[in-house]
Amino acid sequence: MKARDLFTIILKIFGIYLIKDILLAIPPVLKNFYQYLEVDPDVALFSLIFSFVALALHFTIVYLLLFKTSFLIAKLNLTSGLSEQLLTINLHRSQIYTIAILITGLLILMFSIPTLVRDLYWWYEYISSRDTMFGAQPYDYSGLLISITEVTIGLLFLGNQRSLVNYIEYKKRKSKED
Repeated sequence: MKARDLFTIILKIFGIYLIKDILLAIPPVLKNFYQYLEVDPDVALFSLIFSFVALALHFTIVYLLLFKTSFLIAKLNLTSGLSEQLLTINLHRSQIYTIAILITGLLILMFSIPTLVRDLYWWYEYISSRDTMFGAQPYDYSGLLISITEVTIGLLFLGNQRSLVNYIEYKKRKSKED
């Protein structure tokens, strides 16, 4: 493995981690759109367009990190001044991707499970107290849905890590053929 390969792996790991941020940004965008739509449709449309531009920028960054790493390494001059000697690491690239996806999934779960437990507790408190409250307000499910989404993403990363690695490897092989 050369230094270029190491930079490729690091950039792809970072891209895998950023997928979570893209997926978690979608529910708040939809919630804000719905809330703004009730107040002013023009503001809601502007908010939706601005959010989609930001999501497209994030998606482009993830795409570059995962599938155009050679281009990024060349443009950022990451390997300039480094020797072309082989680094001795006895792991295949796909094994490193698997480790990265597993660590990412575990990190997502580590941060999202406490939030899910808190949101479930708040929902339980709301359900148990709404009968005693006079004129209860509707419950805001957005936090609970985001927590459930985070846990689901973490579990999908852990359960489908092989499929994700195969997809990344397939894209890499396909780009080499072109």
